[in-house]
Amino acid sequence: MAAILNRNKNIIGAFAVLTVLTFVLILKFSVPNEFIEVTVIQGDTLSALAERYSGEMPADRWIREVAALNDLDGTAIMAGEDLKLPLQSYQGADDVRLVFAEEE
Repeated sequence: MAAILNRNKNIIGAFAVLTVLTFVLILKFSVPNEFIEVTVIQGDTLSALAERYSGEMPADRWIREVAALNDLDGTAIMAGEDLKLPLQSYQGADDVRLVFAEEE
């Protein structure tokens, strides 16, 4: 058994590195578990909300995450609708509509 491990140590090492890298990428690009919730008001768009809440995250990626969090088919949102927004992008936006949501 030791001889087999010694002969294949490069393959085993590469597999271990690839496995760790895969988990890191999955965590980095997965939809967040924590979110904040806002109520859409007349005139709001996902692009306008991205300007306010996306922080350093690119707006297009932020919009995709919001769409995934809220099961949106497109980018249309309606006044009165409650939207979940990724918490990691929130950087203290001054918004009275902001409500911290409980985890489901």
